[in-house]
Amino acid sequence: MSENLKKKQYIIPIVFIFMMMILNATAENVRGVFIPLFKKDFSINDTEIGFMLTVSSVGYIVFTYIGGILCEKLGQKKVFIAGFISMVIALLGLWMSYSYSVFLISMFILNIGLSLISIAINTIIPVLFLSFQAVLMNLTHFCYGLGSTIIQRTSGILLFKGVSWRVIYLAEAILFLVVFLFFLPVKLPNVHKTKNTDNNVKKSELFKNKLLYFYMFALGFYVFAEMGTGNWFVNFIEKTYSYDKSKSSFYLALFFGIFTFGRLVGGFVAEKFGYIKTVLVSLIIALVLYVTGINLGQSGIVIISISGLFFAVTFPTIVVTISKVFKENGAYATGIIVTISSTTNMVLNMVIGFLNDNIGVYKAFYLIPISLAVSILFVFAIYKNVKTIAN
Repeated sequence: MSENLKKKQYIIPIVFIFMMMILNATAENVRGVFIPLFKKDFSINDTEIGFMLTVSSVGYIVFTYIGGILCEKLGQKKVFIAGFISMVIALLGLWMSYSYSVFLISMFILNIGLSLISIAINTIIPVLFLSFQAVLMNLTHFCYGLGSTIIQRTSGILLFKGVSWRVIYLAEAILFLVVFLFFLPVKLPNVHKTKNTDNNVKKSELFKNKLLYFYMFALGFYVFAEMGTGNWFVNFIEKTYSYDKSKSSFYLALFFGIFTFGRLVGGFVAEKFGYIKTVLVSLIIALVLYVTGINLGQSGIVIISISGLFFAVTFPTIVVTISKVFKENGAYATGIIVTISSTTNMVLNMVIGFLNDNIGVYKAFYLIPISLAVSILFVFAIYKNVKTIAN
């Protein structure tokens, strides 16, 4: 089949993938807005909220790994279906959760669904188009940023008008169910699906490949730098410069606004200059801006926000190269790499929290640019080994 015919055939799946990313973002990122209400309605404290976040992370990490295996064995279509079913069950559970235990179980199932849909998306995109994969992957993740922006603004307005957080979760459950029903007849390729009897041998060989570990650490330390900024930037500004919530949150919103724009255009840059090379140069610029912003003090806060533009291209572009580098077990390799990345992010977020309490917020915040620097080292190692493969 010609490339043009393939493109026409996969337009509908791509539209659904964009919709799934928007929906995933709305389900995942509304949680931060709801946390004060969770504490009030369930009569819980920050420790119990922290436990909920840990339970959520564990669900996501475990089923990202399992999802990679399922993509190999069953194909992405069935993984998507399992993800959709999990999301509907979880969102309905949250709607009906009047006890902390039901709430926890629902959050765990929610993250199962999020991880299954996410791993299916990240492994199917390299299959749909042989060219412009970086553009497509970055646009897909742009949709995630768009969904985050929409839900945070919309949920704030709805809560202000007296709409319950449970009703918002119910509305999301209905949206997932509607999209799921329309998605069922959509055809997806089963390129990653394998029945090869020596597949386990190939998987064991995968762990002997140093590139697997380069990818794990390159992506893991990057993910912490991105998520760590989202988690700790406002805290850093308020504790260091005594800004109020409105002013400090503006700089975080600016970071992610610029970041989302970077996702929109970053794929085109990667296609022109090479995938790994673009990521490498982009991360170096991000590191320079981040360190400069911290060192300049109060006047440098906006520079940290601007660095978001150079964060943007990293995750989707690195992920799209995994199937190019690990041709035999692309979906499985993606599952492992994203799982370890999520684990690294979880551990480093606990580390920075510990450092905040023990060496101070300002010094602890340097862990983010340090993580960027470590990521750059491993991206460079990937670049030296796969110049002709992933570009």
